[in-house]
Amino acid sequence: MSNNSISTYKFKPFQFTVLKKNLDPQKRPLARSGHRVVCNNAYLFSYGGFNPQTNDVLGQRVSSAMRELWKYCFDLGEWKIIKCQNVPQELASSSVTLSGNIIIIYGGTGVPFGAFCSNRMYLGNLANEYKENGMSFEELEVSGDVPLPLYGQGVVMDGKYIYSIGGTSGYEYEMDVHRFDLSTRKWELLHKSLGEGQEPEPRYRHEVIFYKGRIYIFGGGRGGARNIYYGFSKIHMFDVATKQWQFLPAKHDHRVPKPGYPNNRSCHSCVQCPEKSNLVYICGGFDGFRSFKDVWRFDFDTLQWEKLTKCIMPQPVYFHSTAVTPSGRMCCYGGIISDDDIDIRGGRSNDITSAWIMIPKLKVICWEAMVYYFKEQMFESSDECLKKIGLPQEYYERIIEARRIC
Repeated sequence: MSNNSISTYKFKPFQFTVLKKNLDPQKRPLARSGHRVVCNNAYLFSYGGFNPQTNDVLGQRVSSAMRELWKYCFDLGEWKIIKCQNVPQELASSSVTLSGNIIIIYGGTGVPFGAFCSNRMYLGNLANEYKENGMSFEELEVSGDVPLPLYGQGVVMDGKYIYSIGGTSGYEYEMDVHRFDLSTRKWELLHKSLGEGQEPEPRYRHEVIFYKGRIYIFGGGRGGARNIYYGFSKIHMFDVATKQWQFLPAKHDHRVPKPGYPNNRSCHSCVQCPEKSNLVYICGGFDGFRSFKDVWRFDFDTLQWEKLTKCIMPQPVYFHSTAVTPSGRMCCYGGIISDDDIDIRGGRSNDITSAWIMIPKLKVICWEAMVYYFKEQMFESSDECLKKIGLPQEYYERIIEARRIC
């Protein structure tokens, strides 16, 4: 096929696209919700998840809980399941963090939800994926003020510390603040929730972001006699140094209809811009009646909300998971979808929807264009030919690594 017969590559920031996926149902994950994703510039990793259907697309019986780890290659547009040993039992509403090649799993629950919860932490080294027995998860032996076993915690990592806030046992909701030191493997209770002052109400499936020594909470909810979904007009902030909560009034977006904030919601996602860490992006979610496909941006420095009216998800979704690459591509995977915001009876998705939330370096855009026009030629060329065309070393190594997926 000549290059003249294909469409022209265009870099489109702040516009969602559905990334290509394997058409062979045996070579891609089943649709799911309650999973978690993390990513680097080359791969998206998806851990766990849930789907109530008992048969896959080939009619074979499958478990409703996915005890598995998958990775998606951005360059090839292909999925591969990662061979793992000692995969944790907690597969829904866990937290998953990526630090280099180390994937960290904490908390969560299994099926039936709330029948068991977790305060365990597991580490897996993705660099061991190609060993004979694959990679293996190790449960850490921890000490200190270990949090209660919960799921749906808000978890964020800063350096050697992992912070865990809130969560639920399925019956009770918490809002304690704990910090885990990866170097000593010791937990510390930073704040015991007493329901006083400016503390946020206990909740689960909220999102937390770390910025300049402070932890900010976005949304979340709780069940019970009546479901409660928390809002965004005021932002709860926990100061790590003083170990105190504050309630910060946010500024509404006056350009859009009132109230000018995201609707109250839970089961949404939130990512922090890689190079402008004062900016965070909220997308999707559910308020008990409606699911959402809107995207909002919040600026920590000005406390200003902004609705991105041209950056809209393809479908309303919740219980999805979102991560952002170091280059600034936000990727949302899976979740419960519907055709419109009122119809919440939709099924689960296994699509990856992607939008650039910043303008990356020119070399990243050039590489995207190279993959768009010459992917087959590059991935079918010999190592010697790849060296001759002058690819930067990092992209040469990405092609060599991606070939292992085929």
